[in-house]
Amino acid sequence: MDLVLAAIHLEPSPRAVPLGPAMLASALARAFGGQVRTRVLDLFLQDRPEHCADRILESAPQAVGFSMYVWNRGLALATARDLKARRPELVVFAGGAEATADLAGVLADPAIDFVLPGEGEELIVAAMALLRAGVAPEGLLAGLRPGPVADLATLASPFLDGTLLPARYTGQLWELSRGCPFTCDFCFESRGAAGTRRIPMERVQAELELFEAAQVSQVFVLDPTFNYHRKQAKEVLRLIARTAPGIHFFFEIRSEFLDRELARLFAGIRCTLQIGLQSAQEAVLRNIGRTLDAADFQAKILLLHQAGATYGFDLIYGLPGDTLAGWKASLDFALAMVPNHLDIFRLSVLPGTRLRETAAGFGLEYQEGNPYQVLATPTFSGAELDQAGRIARACDRFYNEGKAVPWFGIVQAALELEPSELFARFADHLEAHPGADVTAQQRGFLTAQFQGQGQRPEMATVAADLATWFGACAELAEAANREPGAAQERSADFQHDPRALIEQLGAGITELEDLSYVLPAEPCTALLHWAGGQPEIARVTPRPAGPAR
Repeated sequence: MDLVLAAIHLEPSPRAVPLGPAMLASALARAFGGQVRTRVLDLFLQDRPEHCADRILESAPQAVGFSMYVWNRGLALATARDLKARRPELVVFAGGAEATADLAGVLADPAIDFVLPGEGEELIVAAMALLRAGVAPEGLLAGLRPGPVADLATLASPFLDGTLLPARYTGQLWELSRGCPFTCDFCFESRGAAGTRRIPMERVQAELELFEAAQVSQVFVLDPTFNYHRKQAKEVLRLIARTAPGIHFFFEIRSEFLDRELARLFAGIRCTLQIGLQSAQEAVLRNIGRTLDAADFQAKILLLHQAGATYGFDLIYGLPGDTLAGWKASLDFALAMVPNHLDIFRLSVLPGTRLRETAAGFGLEYQEGNPYQVLATPTFSGAELDQAGRIARACDRFYNEGKAVPWFGIVQAALELEPSELFARFADHLEAHPGADVTAQQRGFLTAQFQGQGQRPEMATVAADLATWFGACAELAEAANREPGAAQERSADFQHDPRALIEQLGAGITELEDLSYVLPAEPCTALLHWAGGQPEIARVTPRPAGPAR
């Protein structure tokens, strides 16, 4: 039997790795050897259904399986219909989170013959055995017993058996556990299986050694609460430090399981931590099965900050019981802890979640189809949700894309604005000044804000120079990462000598008003270059007074 397992990714990126289909392919290879020939295929959301179908049919398969998620359901079903129109006898099935959560809805499409719900390795082996024995696709579900894999040690590794070659991808997905110890109402992760199961450390070490040998640059760890079992987390982090010090890892963690040693271990490797805050409003969190001890959260994040670890937060707007004012307060709470990035999402009422079951009781209005986003709540109107979205996009542009982390607090304090208000004003500025250059948008916005408040003009120019300096440095760093070893240079205009600016910041002068007093106006153009893993100023050339370009 020839089988195609298709992964439809959002876009080409380091995360676009078909780990799920590869796990199924490894399970089939172990069970059937060459009797089931499985081809794992990468497709992308921007592909047309007919193009996807063309790619799938290249190997003339007898069966096709789609790994289905919220973002790719539409394209997967459209491709399945195209396949059935061309090859009516082709067996087409689906698995993955979306097919599991909305099994009846997916099965209702006539192009889908059956669904493999839940964890698929044991299930697909049973399904292929039934198909090979002559069971009709419509009769498969009666012969299958969905359920979680009890012992993850029984699963084959697609990395170690050669199914998934790390060198073919710019990043890797790395599964360390399954299940989640928490039951957040908006999330599907913990439904269907209680507790957590972990991949054996022997396999973890072997895969990590393979990643290092293949010179993988980024690894995204698939563990919804990596530090829940602190002992194992510390063991993995020490293993990474010994075995793969050059790889950058991405972890999802919970603040309550942090301690000083874990913070040091995270800081000792190349990694980024993502922490699901979601809201700082305790009453709102209770509505979705979560809790927050704000003082403990701040204390644990301080451990990361003191250790020098890189961390970011997730926030959701539109949660049941939340308001626009409450969400803004959560945004201000989050940014007071100086995260390295902040990811903000509109609530999605996903099929299969407890929130979907309780949505009517909360009075939530939401989209019935993908992406299932909330449209209005009794306390958060549609117009207010749209305003929160504007602020969220402005925050992403100014803070994340604009690399404002090192200097955001300096200008925010000088403007005497809460972050949420600053981003609301920046949202207005973006609409009036669209453009691709985020640093220019930041400079123009800051200049207007300081001048509008009647501040000394020197404060406006220093704020603009901060945006210019850190923006140019970030561009150099990103270019150096893309092209290691290549010469990287950037030219930038300043209203003050950047060498003096850096010197004063290094001396601990971080009040914008103080900086404006000690930095004389010296319009110049600086040539920056990347050397020894950091930006340096190669040359500063005076130029006539006037606004920086």
